[in-house]
Amino acid sequence: MSKILIIDDDVDIVEAIKIVLESKGHKTITAYEGEEGYKKAAAERPDLIILDVVMKTKDQGFQISYKLKNHPELSKIPILMLTSVGRETGFRFNKETDEDYLPVDDFVEKPVKPNELLSKVNKLLHSVSKPR
Repeated sequence: MSKILIIDDDVDIVEAIKIVLESKGHKTITAYEGEEGYKKAAAERPDLIILDVVMKTKDQGFQISYKLKNHPELSKIPILMLTSVGRETGFRFNKETDEDYLPVDDFVEKPVKPNELLSKVNKLLHSVSKPR
């Protein structure tokens, strides 16, 4: 069973993700704002973090991802970034082309389908033991 931290200010999205993950045996921890999520990551040491982009500010998720990846003890925790930027602007994030300026391990567009979410979560959890 993996421990997954969900950081998103949308209560409905957090609950939906929790249901999907917990139905597959994962333990979930929630935070509804970036700094709260950062503190929970430090205290709980999750196996994976699902992180929204837009919370208190339009880029709070980006800021938190930088803080996490620059923390010596949290930097190896994979981050799956949730975004609705593509739907709102037409811009799409790509792991291969955007990783230099955005230190996350994968992206998923909101609204996310349960099977897509589980596929990305499983892929990232299995990559933890492999060198990055």
